[in-house]
Parts: sequence; structure tokens; C-alpha cells
Amino acid sequence: MNRDLSKVILLDTKEEHARLQPENAIILDKWTGDPKDKTLVALIPFLEYMAGMGVEDVRPVLKSFEGTAIPVEFAKREKAMRQRFEKELAEEKKKKPSFSMGSLAGALGLKSGSAMSGEMSSSEGLAQGKMLWDQIRERGQKNYELIDREIRENGEKWLAEMAAEEEKARQEQMASMKGSFTGFFGAGGKEQ
Repeated sequence: MNRDLSKVILLDTKEEHARLQPENAIILDKWTGDPKDKTLVALIPFLEYMAGMGVEDVRPVLKSFEGTAIPVEFAKREKAMRQRFEKELAEEKKKKPSFSMGSLAGALGLKSGSAMSGEMSSSEGLAQGKMLWDQIRERGQKNYELIDREIRENGEKWLAEMAAEEEKARQEQMASMKGSFTGFFGAGGKEQ
């Protein structure tokens, strides 16, 4: 694939497909058509987390889930992380009654400046009790909704424009081929 394997997760139903990069693979049971089988959908929070948090290398993370049902184990870890975050937040608020999340945001390497176009900053989100992961998930959902709305509002127009461009290119190609063909056989334009 010519990709940095530290950033690649392979989802497959056959281990032999991942034999060259087993440390990058999540092997799933084959879907049998059962509409109640939500295995792939259950992986979404884990995959969103991996993408959203900018994990340096996916392989050690995948290794840490070895032998577990990733969606279940991820939910447990996320719950523990959330509880720890809420405990630290409560302790920080007790220490400083006129509390600013700047120190907690700074400890996490976040800037406490204003966010873009009406979005709350990371430090404001932390002050509201939202983990960084919650904020990334919310931004991702908002972006998805914006894109979805754009597609619904402009999709047909975009498809029509693309079809017109493709037809124009096809016509130009046909004209070029016709000119080349007739020129090749000496019927290229001068009357004799």
C-alpha cells in the first residue's frame, strides 16, 4: 500500500490476509448476513479514537487489546479514563475556587486561546467537564453534519456538473481521435 504502517489498521475476516503485517490487523468473524451482528459498527468508537487522538503508532495499541473484544475493552478503558478525568477535574476545582482550566489545558499541551468560528476552545471544553476526546468527537460529528448537508443541498448540481465535464472531455477526445485517424490515412483536410 506504500503507507506508513504505524498509521495503518487492517480490518479483515481472514488471518492469512494479514500474514505480512499481523501487528496491524484486527481479525473479525465473517459477517453472515445477520442484521443483529453489529461487530463492525461496535468498532467505530475505537477507530474514531485512534484517528482523532493522533496515535503515533497503532501497533502497540492494537497489541494492548490482544485477546480481548476490542469494543468491550475499549469501553471499559474509556470509562476508567473518564472517571479519572472527572476526579482530577473535581480536585482541581477544589484547589482553586475561581478556577481556570488553563493550568489543566497547559498540562495537556493545549492552547487556551479562542477557538475557530464559534467553537469553544479546548480549555473551555475541559472547564465544562468535556474530555479532549469528547471535544474531538463533537467536532467530527459537526463536520460530518456540515458535509452531509452540503451533499444533500448541492449533490445533484455537483453530479450534473461532473457529468457535463466528462461529456465535454469525451467529445474533445472523440474529435481528437477522429482528426488523428483521418490524418493518419491522408484525408486530413486538404482537398485534392
